[in-house]
Amino acid sequence: GKVVAILEKELAPLSIKNTRHAKVPGRENLLARVGQATPGYRKLLVLLHTDVVPSGAPSDWKFAPFEPFEKDGKLYGRGVLDDKGPLAASFAALMILKRHEHLIPGEFVFGAVGDEEVGIGVGVEHLLELGLIDCTDAVIPDIAGDMLEINVAEKGRVILKVKARGKQAHAMNPAKGVNAIHAMTRFLLALETHTLRHETHPLLGGPTINTGLIRGGMAPNAVAADCETTLDIRFVPSQTARGVRDEILDLARSIDFPGATFDVEIFQQVLPCEVAPDAPIVKMILRHAPGAKVVGSGGGTFAKPLVLAGIQAVGWSPGNEATYHEPNEEIEIEQLTQFAGRLACLAMDVCSMKI
Repeated sequence: GKVVAILEKELAPLSIKNTRHAKVPGRENLLARVGQATPGYRKLLVLLHTDVVPSGAPSDWKFAPFEPFEKDGKLYGRGVLDDKGPLAASFAALMILKRHEHLIPGEFVFGAVGDEEVGIGVGVEHLLELGLIDCTDAVIPDIAGDMLEINVAEKGRVILKVKARGKQAHAMNPAKGVNAIHAMTRFLLALETHTLRHETHPLLGGPTINTGLIRGGMAPNAVAADCETTLDIRFVPSQTARGVRDEILDLARSIDFPGATFDVEIFQQVLPCEVAPDAPIVKMILRHAPGAKVVGSGGGTFAKPLVLAGIQAVGWSPGNEATYHEPNEEIEIEQLTQFAGRLACLAMDVCSMKI
């Protein structure tokens, strides 16, 4: 909300049309528009997020994370790369385009959205629910890549909870019980060498599995009757969340541990998405980023809900990913200024095209 207030103050003297939308107070979303919005012409959306990940332990930083500064051509501080530096550059592009609005038959839409890092449904999802996003194309400046990568595909994600059930007993006689923690250990060892069935995707490759959480037992002097582990699995278009769950369940139930049982449930799931590598938005970005390559990602950005809503959305961004979500975040200032100009030129091209 504080970022939106700053942007609104900058927009006021420029007579740029803008609206704010909030599902939750403090998580305001801003949409600003320039262009003639003539029917039949393309609309380009650039969507950025105003929230950041926590800074983590101060001892891991060489400087105070929330006191940004410039040094040797770089900007330093939490959020300068992800995503406030690209946001400022995109906002500069919006101001450039306002000066030439009479030459834009379509429309350029700038979005500053207050929910990306956690994803609680009050950001882009809220805007889609309200029917406020009606663009044909979108650029998501949230992938780094030094403007030399165009992200057209993202893996799906399924969060699985694997539960092992044993039998409780007193620790003085563990043989009377069935230790669910030990059973889960056998499962995790089997999982470590297991490859999920899939067809390799040309950009995304294959799926990945991460064991992120585990908990079990209730006291040191009792045999653990329950153990639960949470898996974060990124899957490719040839797979489904349900299919992945069934395969993990089959693996768990194949574990030879007498007296123990397993169950697997889907806690959360998001579909994979992809835009054709020869889509119009990709071709036009390549005109302004010579040498860029088309890539895919196991992570998730605003592109996914937009693509699933039928919009040609791709990632393209300044900055190097070396300090994404890490201490000592940084970005080159020259890249930000270059991106502002390139994005403005791209918008002129896209918004001058008929659908």
